[in-house]
Amino acid sequence: MAGTTPRFDRTDGDPVADNGMNAEGENNAAMTAAAPTASYQTISDVDSYADDSVDIDSDNLNLTIATHGGDVLAHFQGTIHDGTNRGHTVGFNLEVDGVRQRGRTGIVSAGLDNDRQNVPIGFTNLIRNLSAGTHIFKFQWVSYQERVVRLKKDAQFWVREI
Repeated sequence: MAGTTPRFDRTDGDPVADNGMNAEGENNAAMTAAAPTASYQTISDVDSYADDSVDIDSDNLNLTIATHGGDVLAHFQGTIHDGTNRGHTVGFNLEVDGVRQRGRTGIVSAGLDNDRQNVPIGFTNLIRNLSAGTHIFKFQWVSYQERVVRLKKDAQFWVREI
C-alpha cells in the first residue's frame, strides 16, 4: 500500500475532511507495512555445541535486514533442552554487525538440570539508533561450560525496524 501525500495548506480552524483522515490512515498503514522485518521459525530441533558466543544456526538464525535508520527490535522465544543430561547454565546473546549486544554474559540465561529438561526461554531486545543500511543479526549461545544444547522445534527469532 502506498502512502498519500497529506495536505499542507491548512489554516487554523480548517476542518480535516474525511479524505484527509483517510490519507493519514493510509500513511500509517504504509509505514507499518514497509518496516523492514526478517524472521525464522525452526521446523526441527537444532543441536549445538554451546561454547562462548557461538552462532546457534548460521544457516537459519542469522537474519539480515536493510533498515531506514533508527531503532530495531529483536525477539526470540523457544524451548531449550540439555543434550548432555548433566546440567549447566546456558545463555543467549545477539550480535549485530559483529558487535555483541550484552558482552560475555548475554541477554538472558537459564539453568538446565536433570529436573528441568525442557526450559522455555525468551527475550526482546531494543537496539537504538541503528544506521540506515544492511545489518546482520546473529543469534548466539553463551556458555561457560562446553555442552550440547538442543533448541527445540518451533522456536522463533525475528528482527524488525520500528
